[in-house]
Amino acid sequence: METEARAVPRPPRRRKGGGRARPPLFAYLATAPTLLLVLLVVGLPLAYSIWLATHKSNPITKRTSFVGLDNFRTVIAQDSFWSAFYRTIYFVGFSMVLTTVLGIVMALVLNKAFRGRGFMRSVMLVPWAMAPVSIGVLWSFIYAGDIGTLNGLLHDLGLGFLATPWLGNNTRALNLVALTHVWNQTPLTALMVLAGLQSMPASLHKAAMLDGAGPVTRFFQITLPWLKPTLLFVSIIATINALMAFDIIMIMTGGGPGEATTVFAWLGYVYSFQFLRFGQGAAMLYILTGLSFLLAIVYVFVLSPRRRKARAAAVATTPDTTTQRIRRPYSITPPPPRDPVLSPRTRAILSDIGFRLLVALIFIWSAVPVLLLVMMSLTPASDLIRTPPSAIPSGFTLDNFKAVLFPDGGTTSVQARRVPLSLMNSFIIGAITVAVALAIAPFAGYVFARWPRARVFQAGLWAMLFTRMTPALTLVLPFFVIYRTLGLIDTRTGMVIAHLSILLPLVSWMMKSTFEGIPKSLDAAARIDGCTNFQMMTKVLLPVIRPGIMAAAIFGFLVSWNEFLFAMILTSTPDSQTITVVLSGFLQQARFHEYGPMFAASVLSVLPPVIIAFVFQRYLVQGALSGAVKG
Repeated sequence: METEARAVPRPPRRRKGGGRARPPLFAYLATAPTLLLVLLVVGLPLAYSIWLATHKSNPITKRTSFVGLDNFRTVIAQDSFWSAFYRTIYFVGFSMVLTTVLGIVMALVLNKAFRGRGFMRSVMLVPWAMAPVSIGVLWSFIYAGDIGTLNGLLHDLGLGFLATPWLGNNTRALNLVALTHVWNQTPLTALMVLAGLQSMPASLHKAAMLDGAGPVTRFFQITLPWLKPTLLFVSIIATINALMAFDIIMIMTGGGPGEATTVFAWLGYVYSFQFLRFGQGAAMLYILTGLSFLLAIVYVFVLSPRRRKARAAAVATTPDTTTQRIRRPYSITPPPPRDPVLSPRTRAILSDIGFRLLVALIFIWSAVPVLLLVMMSLTPASDLIRTPPSAIPSGFTLDNFKAVLFPDGGTTSVQARRVPLSLMNSFIIGAITVAVALAIAPFAGYVFARWPRARVFQAGLWAMLFTRMTPALTLVLPFFVIYRTLGLIDTRTGMVIAHLSILLPLVSWMMKSTFEGIPKSLDAAARIDGCTNFQMMTKVLLPVIRPGIMAAAIFGFLVSWNEFLFAMILTSTPDSQTITVVLSGFLQQARFHEYGPMFAASVLSVLPPVIIAFVFQRYLVQGALSGAVKG
């Protein structure tokens, strides 16, 4: 009787002297498309921006001369630079502290089991899923001085003497813009903290409760130490997002009043695209990039995989079959016993009331502004511009939606007629960009996860991380110059290429984190069964990580749909303009009473992200566990 001998693959060769295993040829081929595309869509524009930062051009004579670091010296010597620097530090500090504190509170509340928790998690995510342009349109109208909703509410309550142009005061304008940024970014922090809480073993709290520790003691001695890496990561991401803040500032204040809200990002844009000082604008944006890179380096060293694995080993639980004892990673020091002031039943009732109040506050914070946007989209145009203002509409109408969905060439404004095509452009560009990223990035993510110590892949991962931390403003200037030369301005192809500069690093990083959770034994089993490396990826591993792929697709589509800066600079006609650009264009016509169609377009622009937040909420949590971030 003959038996077939199954060929078992030889173990990977090791370097002489016991070195690490050499990655196979498949690893290099798998990462080549992603790294090559990142080099083309990110590396070349960054290199060209360095050339711009070290040259000075005359827009009249079109002559360019090498000036070395003179652009940097010129920028740093200006008072406007340091004023913007101090404002940026204040803006970042204000945003990071408030975003972190509110995000922790939301995550702690939504981590508890209660009826409607899934619904509340989806509601909490809505402000983050909205495009910053839509958020700027909403809150700029709320704070408007003559017809704003906030002043209208004050008039309705008989407090009209308190009405004021809320964005007319320098300090108040900066604080309100920062608060609006916090409203947009807090859900991301809450999402990542919530993912960290869900990964925490319940046995830790059970053991502490057996030791007599109360909720406050457990929070400070167990929860916070467990969340320390997550909170550090959250703080860095919140800081970088605040450094890159542009869309909300442009829509709400345009850097004003005066220069009250002019931060680094806005000043770099002004120098590049309003003053046409490309060299000084590039220099300023490279300083901003340097700050982001510095934070990226801190992230890599502090949150390295080795540290995470050591920490995970320290908190591992060791159940005993008889006593179910747990090895505790934290020393619990419960407070000394005191006579209770309230009975256990009274404490339970008050605790339940407090919890329900927090849930209600989260709903008000997250949902009420969005519901207000919907109400304004259904309000007659005459109600939106009446003085004194009122927050109570005289009735509701669908005319605003008819104006943007079924435009009439004779009575509808030019901007309203652009809405249907811009919605289609946003969907097409987002879908194609996500499809391209998901076609190649999972292979790179697999290699980064399986061969993390190979120098070439370490360099590639560093490049991915650095490009992820690069502000879009740093790339958009060279994109504009290169596209103008290649004829890619105002094309969907050009927009897809620009969006890939954001999505490829994001999806690759998410795929790396996803594959790190897949045991290597699955790879070996597939090879033993005779699969080639490509068959192992397509038939075994990719089906296993389908939830991670879905999470990457959702995050990627949201990023592409909400992107504004590239679309604003690189498009000029309705043929390729996205909904965010068209929405910002309504502000040019606001003086012609276009508020109704503008709010209707805003609702249409936030509808896909809101649907995604409600339907795919669990995949968004999966994305947070994979280290996804939204720029």
